[in-house]
Amino acid sequence: MDDQWRSGYPIDQRTAQQRAKAFQDHVSPDFEYQVGRVLARFTGGRVCLQDDGSTQQMPDISLEYADGRVGFAEVWMALDNKHAEVAGVLSREPDLSASGLSRDWTVRVSRDFRLKKDGRSYREWVPTLLAELEAASQLYEFVPTPYNLAVHPGPLADRASVLGIRGLASRPAQQDGEGLVRFVPWGAGGFAIDDWDAFHTWVDAEVNADTRHMRGNRDKLRKAGGDESHAVIGVTMTTPWPAQRALASDSRLPSEAPLLPQEFTHLWLIGAQVSDRCLAWYPDLGWFDPTNHWTTE
Repeated sequence: MDDQWRSGYPIDQRTAQQRAKAFQDHVSPDFEYQVGRVLARFTGGRVCLQDDGSTQQMPDISLEYADGRVGFAEVWMALDNKHAEVAGVLSREPDLSASGLSRDWTVRVSRDFRLKKDGRSYREWVPTLLAELEAASQLYEFVPTPYNLAVHPGPLADRASVLGIRGLASRPAQQDGEGLVRFVPWGAGGFAIDDWDAFHTWVDAEVNADTRHMRGNRDKLRKAGGDESHAVIGVTMTTPWPAQRALASDSRLPSEAPLLPQEFTHLWLIGAQVSDRCLAWYPDLGWFDPTNHWTTE
């Protein structure tokens, strides 16, 4: 242990540029630091965000216990990249003023939302489409569900669907002479019911995926050695619903051990966005909620 270390907090050896870039992440600002804090609070060990880019294939995080054991962790987010691109652009300006509209609109969009159409930015073509809906008195003012384009069937709804719009709602403009367009990215969702078969299928596929990214994660931990190798998955709004549901406070614990590849000895699922809890699997403990077992503040 050294003078930089404070129980319950990670040591951050990343460069200033790396930290700034991580903090600007639109999905979960500096998720890696959040993970370091969770690991530090649960283990009570010296957790270090060590990958400063100085060495190839350096694991993201190192972990040293007081008894001399050493572990390493790789961190990634289970994210649909196309959805992330759309959400990232819209997050920079989620509300758009539109002088040509008489109503305030909420526009729910999917991963297929067209940021550009025929050379025109969504900032141009969306208000034009909404003005056509207003002119046709298709206002989506009293609608029962978010996925509601079928409320006003016809060419305008068909065009909205093709362009990646999945739901609409409006109300009279709150500001005279100017409407407002609010964009809401469409995430995965479902009923508040645990589906452990689907959960385990997703977890096993995620950690064993034969992709360049996952092969790299497994290779880094294999080469690092150590007593423990932690796989840390950030659950996002684009992660399949059974995994999101597993992080709800009223959900039970999974009952089956994950089918981890030999490079991973421990598994963590941590909400990269909104969640009630995190989950971890240890070979000697099974599944548990670390928030019930903090060793430090």
